Amino acid sequence: MSFHPNNVDTSQSSTDQITQEAMQMPSQILNDEKLRVANVDSSSSTQGPDQNQSDAESIGGQRNSDLPRKRLLISITALSVCLFVSFLDQTSVSTATPALAGELETGTSTSWIGTSFLIASTAFQLINGRLSDIFGRKNMLLLCLFLMGAGDLACGFAKTPVQLYVFRSIAGVGGGGINSLVMIIVSDITSLQNRGYYQGMLGAIIALANGVGPFLGGAIVQSATWRWVFWMIPIITLPTTAIIWFYLPLKHRSGEYMAKIKKIDYGGIALNIASTLLLLIPISGGGVTYAWTSAFFIATVVISVFLAVLFVLFEWKIAKLPIMPLRLYRAPHCWALYLQSFLTGLAYFGNFFYLPLYFQSVLGYDALVAGALILAVVIPTSLTSILSGQYMSRVGSYMHCILAGFALWTLGNGLTLIFDRNTKLGPLIIILIVEGAGIGFTLQPTLVGMYANGRSEDRAVTTGLRNFIRTIGGAFGVLYKEINIRRAQQTSLLVTGKTCRVVGEVESGSDAAY
Repeated sequence: MSFHPNNVDTSQSSTDQITQEAMQMPSQILNDEKLRVANVDSSSSTQGPDQNQSDAESIGGQRNSDLPRKRLLISITALSVCLFVSFLDQTSVSTATPALAGELETGTSTSWIGTSFLIASTAFQLINGRLSDIFGRKNMLLLCLFLMGAGDLACGFAKTPVQLYVFRSIAGVGGGGINSLVMIIVSDITSLQNRGYYQGMLGAIIALANGVGPFLGGAIVQSATWRWVFWMIPIITLPTTAIIWFYLPLKHRSGEYMAKIKKIDYGGIALNIASTLLLLIPISGGGVTYAWTSAFFIATVVISVFLAVLFVLFEWKIAKLPIMPLRLYRAPHCWALYLQSFLTGLAYFGNFFYLPLYFQSVLGYDALVAGALILAVVIPTSLTSILSGQYMSRVGSYMHCILAGFALWTLGNGLTLIFDRNTKLGPLIIILIVEGAGIGFTLQPTLVGMYANGRSEDRAVTTGLRNFIRTIGGAFGVLYKEINIRRAQQTSLLVTGKTCRVVGEVESGSDAAY
């Protein structure tokens, strides 16, 4: 965290200085925020001591914030559909899983229906930002749309569990890329004044897809076959791809093809993917597929940590155009925003995917009612996400939204501690509304804050890093919830002498988390 020199009293000891700065931090951030937002684009070209000049050169002419309004709206709509379909792909599969697992006889590997998508998506999120700098945003988005559509199309024809998991991984690579690239492109084609508004709209789109997905998946399974849950994705993707191809105005100028190939950070990509896979694979199967104390779990986690350290060192000392420039963490206030992204992922994914299990297994509601209750979170999230975007555009402040969001989110999440088998519907819905409102005020403003505090040429890698950190936090959030719920249920069953039906539901409930 950097502070202006006149905020530090040189007569104090180092400890007193640190204490004073910590106390001044909230007001310092609020006072500096508008000035930083107002000057971010013009100041971003200033080269720091470790700034790689090729970072700015690689962007070429991809930014165009002077689009005619009609073309801008068409582009934003198409990009929103891309994002909606990507999250729809993730959430609609959860309600189709029982039918799918029964027909393909997935057995104990059922969780890999979702896990394969999550791991592939997370592993490539950090990479897509830098590759879009090299090969162009539009080109990478079209590639990711193709991968997601082709992967889901193949999933619909899968005959064995292994085929399904491989094809879901391909779709995951595309889906993870779409999530990052849409946000990057929106920041490229919108002006600084309107960027917060449109990012807020994207947050609403994400919340809407999270709410609609399970309903749509369940409806398709009841009226047709689970295969149409996958086949609908390429059907929606095709016209969207055509609109992106013809209307998205981004142009890319970064040299010849071989010159682009030479810019790729191959070492960073390999180390990042390997460390991510070796972390998420054991976490996803720990306690179910193999024991937490097994040699496989311990070895893979240790190797993952070792490779992660090598990755940081490689990006710091060797990579010429790193996929994760370390200067991103040194930008004013950004270290705190990245930490917030990890914590929001920790809270968001864990609660979102285990609330339906609570509704069904503890309160006794059926799947349809459980899906409807999730709307108590989704609808406020969408509304406050839109409101936060409008506020940021008009006032020029993202920090107010973040502070209000965390206050509401903390209150709502804290009140969930009173949930038990006797919780009435009224208090339940009110608490979920409060939590949803906090989520909407928080998710996208943190990204806007990163843009405002970082360099313009770093938007792509900033977005990829934010999404990567948030997803890693989500993986730990789901893991934490799963461990605690399983232990609580097992203890309760031992005391009451009931059967293991609920434990089985808890163990299979992790499928919906992805």
